[in-house]
Amino acid sequence: MLDSITSAVYQAIIRSPSGITTLDILESLRLCSRATLKTILSRLNKAKKIVRLKRGTYSVYPLTDAFAAAQAMFNGYLSFSTALYLHKFTTELPFTVYVATTSGSYSKIIGSFEFKAVALKEKAVGFERKGDYYISTRAKTLFDCIYLSDYAVEKEKLVNAFKEMPLNQKEWKEFRGYVERFIKKKHRKRFKDFEKDIRG
Repeated sequence: MLDSITSAVYQAIIRSPSGITTLDILESLRLCSRATLKTILSRLNKAKKIVRLKRGTYSVYPLTDAFAAAQAMFNGYLSFSTALYLHKFTTELPFTVYVATTSGSYSKIIGSFEFKAVALKEKAVGFERKGDYYISTRAKTLFDCIYLSDYAVEKEKLVNAFKEMPLNQKEWKEFRGYVERFIKKKHRKRFKDFEKDIRG
């Protein structure tokens, strides 16, 4: 009897959007009691059929969508080299998925992916909905990559990427807005130099 219930729970997770669901959603299906459900999830996790992303949130394993998993894990938007990839500034699939958050920094490894929450505090703004994801805007992606370059690509690659897919006037205005809002005057030169290099 338990095997058929375990199978039903597993199938429910597989059929969830991006293969990710929560304990509350699974409980609402009324497949079994909450206590039994927790036991089943623990067993599936130990058997490496699923993985716990955070308390009460589970994904099939291996992950079917690392970007969706990152957002389910951390409360924030996809950023840095991850945003460069999703905006098609680079074709290199990042093995570290970055999420900018207003809270603390945290990292977790699942399979071949590393997930990093980067605390940008009040700077964790400037994102948009793109398909199933929340992702930094093109202008904010450039700002974030300059601000914390360790989470981006090399300077030359970054400059060339934005030369090939240039920001429009509205986006440059948005970019400068972040520089004025978040960067002290004495530290703004680096951002201005990047703009100069990109715009030629």
